[in-house]
Amino acid sequence: MLDDFINNNPDFADYEVLEFLDDGCTGTNFSRPGVQKLLEAAETGKIQCIVVKDLSRFGRRYLDVGDYIEQKFPLWGVRFISLGDMYDSATLAHGATGGISMAFRGLIAQLYSQDLSAKVRSGKDAASRSGKIVTSFPTYGYNFDKNNRHKFVINDNEASVVQKIYNLYEQGVKVSKIARLLSAENITTPQASKRARGYDSKTGRDILWHRGIVASILRNEKYTGKWIYGKTRVPEIGSKRAYPVPKSEWIVVDGAIPVIISQEQFDRVQKLLGESQHMAASSAPEKSMFAGKIKCGFCGYSMTYSKLKAGRVYRCAMKKESAKFDCNTGKIEEQIIYNVVMTSLHAILLLSNICNALEGACARRYGNSRAAPDYRETSHSKMRAAHLSVENINLEKMTLWEDFHNGKISRESFQNKSKQLSDKVERHEKKGVTPPSQTNNLIGGVINCITALTKELVGEMVNKIRIYSPQRVEIEWTWGVFI
Repeated sequence: MLDDFINNNPDFADYEVLEFLDDGCTGTNFSRPGVQKLLEAAETGKIQCIVVKDLSRFGRRYLDVGDYIEQKFPLWGVRFISLGDMYDSATLAHGATGGISMAFRGLIAQLYSQDLSAKVRSGKDAASRSGKIVTSFPTYGYNFDKNNRHKFVINDNEASVVQKIYNLYEQGVKVSKIARLLSAENITTPQASKRARGYDSKTGRDILWHRGIVASILRNEKYTGKWIYGKTRVPEIGSKRAYPVPKSEWIVVDGAIPVIISQEQFDRVQKLLGESQHMAASSAPEKSMFAGKIKCGFCGYSMTYSKLKAGRVYRCAMKKESAKFDCNTGKIEEQIIYNVVMTSLHAILLLSNICNALEGACARRYGNSRAAPDYRETSHSKMRAAHLSVENINLEKMTLWEDFHNGKISRESFQNKSKQLSDKVERHEKKGVTPPSQTNNLIGGVINCITALTKELVGEMVNKIRIYSPQRVEIEWTWGVFI
């Protein structure tokens, strides 16, 4: 449909056609690779027109969709066409919007997704209460019944591994040692087994057993023959985060799947696990602000956090759990990591200011053949003044958009004035002052105010911290900078 429309429309005769798609991704959010590439290309002026089959193919959150169609696309000079909705922004009257019909279409698309999700959830809940298996892949130790997709049958090889784990733990073997034994015997991990059977296409460091995998198997009551469903829920449609549900709200059907571990053995193991967990909790320190961020630079697994007499430290436990990795990170004090992150933030700020000054100098010297600038001209006060000027231009652009949106000015006048304002920003760049980008805004606006790190700040700015040794620490920032 899209190809026919473009090929038969003379407006697009001399244009290059690019195709963006997201197969298998929900339309209830914009966190889709294809859409993100499309929006980036549109914002940077690489795309002048977007054509979609219908509005729901672009997105199903009517507020976000409306923001792009009514505000961002006109500001970027991008034409938007939705074939199924017979909508073309180029044919709108000056200053007009998509009207009530487009707003309702967007709202209906979102409500449809919410209603459909509620019906699917209700259907799965009802099926689960009747003992039917409603999952995308079988639990480790089981296969789907070839004659009935809603039933499990025992996978003999994996079931024997589960039984071995329970027996070893009852005999007093620690969880980390069990993981080491399984890895030494080259037994396939649950994640690797799932991928080998085609249930997961993701690649990762899943060839080794570790205490987390073993502990999850020891805690899984499904092995007693119970089908358990609804342990987590997503807060809203399209969300990728799931939150735990109280145990009282779980759907539990006894005898729905074959038994691998007897209820009596499972209860004995839970008692042992409870005693072990109580002992660990009594001596465990509070969670670190870097929780979930610290990775071993050699094996890639998360490092454990513990409290010693000398202070709180991180160290890699994989060397103890598997002989396949020779991790020599040793232990590193949390305070060292803290100091490295703070020092790196300040270094980024300094480098950012230097780069801005150098970009200005290059623009002057090579862009318009003027003499090399006096770096004293790009002092902090003048840089700040120029940045404020750019911010005022952006505010003026927003006012201009409101005038266009309310019909006070024509589309042609809006585009001409918008171009004039963009030219002003370009003149600032030629003077050696680069307007603050999102990253620079983050650096200049936030880092200057940081006197201490918090868990929230680390969560916003840091993706991962890889530890090779106390002398070599690698930080992966959320904006892609490595130090």
